[in-house]
Amino acid sequence: MGEIWIPEATRLGDGNIAGSGSMDTPGNPPRAVWHTTEGSSGSEAAFQGTADYLMANNYEPHILYDPRTDRLGQFGPLNKSAKALVNAGSTRTNRTGLVCIQIEVMAKAGTAFTGCWKPGKNFAALLRAIRSWGIPDEWPAGRLAQSYSDDSPRPLSVWLNRGGHYGHSNVPGNDHWDPGAIDRVALLAAGAAPTQPPKPTPPTPVPAPRYRRPRAYRAIGL
Repeated sequence: MGEIWIPEATRLGDGNIAGSGSMDTPGNPPRAVWHTTEGSSGSEAAFQGTADYLMANNYEPHILYDPRTDRLGQFGPLNKSAKALVNAGSTRTNRTGLVCIQIEVMAKAGTAFTGCWKPGKNFAALLRAIRSWGIPDEWPAGRLAQSYSDDSPRPLSVWLNRGGHYGHSNVPGNDHWDPGAIDRVALLAAGAAPTQPPKPTPPTPVPAPRYRRPRAYRAIGL
């Protein structure tokens, strides 16, 4: 089992997503879905306001991330369902797979956030948690939508049977085109473990000078 709560993330709400529950097909591969909020970002007010809006409208994903500040928040446990997708007929897309981790990035689909973001330790923590569930660094449905009118692939058979990363535009039954034309390679590379600087070589210890007893002196009479 992977990470359920990301230690680096701020808890949003009471830790429970209304209507969330167990996954329908836990024997199917795990996946992550990327969304964009289509609103402002870069401030505490924007972050909290977006979180409040999602909770008030019962649209909560698992994760809210601000690419300009590296702020990370979590609404509910990663091993339960979120509420950011529309069903595909009888397929409950929010409950497909071992996990279906959904991330709302505070950005607009029309301006790829990978072109101006500042990923840091919190984004690395997010990808660490995603990978802890065995979600591969792959995009099974292929390309993401490049514009509002672009009809990106949404194959149901791929969604049900392939683990990896999906854009909202790749999920069957949904009609949104977010997260837009993000750089998928850069997205996954930003979560790589940072290279550790080499440890300095400790200096070779210099042996202490050998102790020698002082010579005995005869008392000199006065």
